[in-house]
Amino acid sequence: MRRMVRILAWSAGILATLVVIAAGALYFLVTSQWLRDQVEGHASDYTGRKTTVAKVTFDWGATTSVRLDGVEVANTEWGKAPHMLKVEQIDFDIRLWPLLKGDIVLPRLVLRKPDIQVEVGDKEQLNWSMGEAPVATGAAKALEPDNRYETPLIGRLEITDGKLGYRDSKRKLELDGTVSSATGKAADQVQAELQLKGKLEGQPLSLQFVGGSVLALRDTEQPYPLDVDIVFGATKLKAKGTVHDPFKWTGADVDLTLSGPNLSEIYPLLGIPGPPTPPYVISGKLERDPGVWKFVKSRWRVGESDLTGEVMIDERRKPEFLTAKLVSQKLVFEDLAPLVGAAPARKTNVSAKQAQTQRQLEASGALFPDVPLHTEKLRAMNMDVTLDARRVLAPPWLPVQSLAFRVLIQDGNAIVKPLTLQVLGGGTIAGELGIDARSDNPRVRAALGLTNLELKNFFRESRYFDATQGKVQGRVVLAGNGRSLAQVMGSADGHMAFALGGGSVSSLMVSLAGLQIFDALILYVTGDNRIPIKCAIGRLNFQHGNVAFDRTLLDTQKSVLYVKGQASLQSQAIKAEVDAAPKSFDLLDLHGTVAIEGKLREPRISLGRVFPLPTPVFGNAKDVPCADLTRQLLTAQ
Repeated sequence: MRRMVRILAWSAGILATLVVIAAGALYFLVTSQWLRDQVEGHASDYTGRKTTVAKVTFDWGATTSVRLDGVEVANTEWGKAPHMLKVEQIDFDIRLWPLLKGDIVLPRLVLRKPDIQVEVGDKEQLNWSMGEAPVATGAAKALEPDNRYETPLIGRLEITDGKLGYRDSKRKLELDGTVSSATGKAADQVQAELQLKGKLEGQPLSLQFVGGSVLALRDTEQPYPLDVDIVFGATKLKAKGTVHDPFKWTGADVDLTLSGPNLSEIYPLLGIPGPPTPPYVISGKLERDPGVWKFVKSRWRVGESDLTGEVMIDERRKPEFLTAKLVSQKLVFEDLAPLVGAAPARKTNVSAKQAQTQRQLEASGALFPDVPLHTEKLRAMNMDVTLDARRVLAPPWLPVQSLAFRVLIQDGNAIVKPLTLQVLGGGTIAGELGIDARSDNPRVRAALGLTNLELKNFFRESRYFDATQGKVQGRVVLAGNGRSLAQVMGSADGHMAFALGGGSVSSLMVSLAGLQIFDALILYVTGDNRIPIKCAIGRLNFQHGNVAFDRTLLDTQKSVLYVKGQASLQSQAIKAEVDAAPKSFDLLDLHGTVAIEGKLREPRISLGRVFPLPTPVFGNAKDVPCADLTRQLLTAQ
């Protein structure tokens, strides 16, 4: 927000700056010995910079006419521009009697070809800062208006061929543009116009400002009009409306619209670490209390999701503190994919960069995107953000109905707590997430509990839905380091454990896994049916990104299926096998295993160690102690 405010402040303050320079020059002129060298000397003392004036002309009277030709103020020693200010001619009338009361009344002010160069140094110092000159500092504070009624009273302002340059090497910001006054739609309405173009962090940046004249600040009770358009790369910001007092930003009726391909790209412009998102459009009202900016009555369209709420930024706290309360009546779960560097699966409403990431994932066969998440931006601002998504639209394999969370960020350490996902059928996924970005190697952790997840809902819109039932319990405890999801998972330690105490699954799935060929062939012809499940449990142990299957099995009436093997999340490859231990006589069995190998994204499934012909097998497998195993898996650290 502060960078946007800076840009708006340049727009609103540039005219006032020129007025103060002109008034200050006149002040030292009328109190000097009317000699040009003394004018230059006083002006140099006032600005703290060497100041030259080529020619001084005046017509003395109660309303004095003054013309300064060839005014130039030198830049700082570290500044790169040859001058800080250069004006071909300053021509103005001033009434002397109001000066006795401290009022500046300029019936006419003409600035011809003013050239202003603003530079920010490596230590955040501003070349226009008058800190090196105590006289200038005191005078500047005295002249600085606290409200619109303390601005100079100007009858007619004319700026021709004005130029403005801004350089901030640390933020990679370069701007060059024009500033002028022009007649508005009404013949008697004078507007101030500012146009800037340049680059910010290598991306094109342009700014257009149209506002009321300086006269509109003081000589009327009417609100001050403003119209600002900023384009940064593909990000667009527009602010239009009126403000009763632009110095205090009171009585504001300003509509603000922000749009772009990814909300994370607003950081260089506004200084706000926005989250990665699909393309978005945000609109609302921009208000302000002392030290606090407010974005209220806002409506958000992010991807296919809709949100409403308000955002506040407290500039009185260091670092600045952002509070946001958002509510969604429709949240499309795929729109959260960019949070981990992935792209939504749909083809529409996806940015070009996100679509490219998805193509690279598919081409490489990788499961986790290796897209930098720039978590270092979390250090820029502290936050308290809540989201209540009352209706979630999720893909068939993820039956989430609602989502709610609160994010607290303190000095780069982000904690998502509480986090609650309500799942179709009454189950929940709840817990907390954490991202510690206080170092250059962020640490990400997750601690989640899964309660009463209805198994069948994970097979919505599939042939297995009607034949599947049971409730799943589970636990996820993981932590890893890295600047992308691929790096975090590639270094992850912890475990994931799941248990199904009873229910049923598709007979076809079990028969194929157990290599019971006769059952499989019959089911292919006649359709699927249900096989009761006595127990299904599994635990995945993570150690530096290597995953091992631990006590992972499926206990049915006919057999017990055991899963063994391991996977590497660094190479994102898996090598595992499924063995079947029959419980009773089976006439046809291949005495083999199912081998699962290849990339996690699309593994190859094949038969391993198979005899050429199926032979009878006399099974003697026993039921597993499901309750004990479940308790061990879900409580073990």
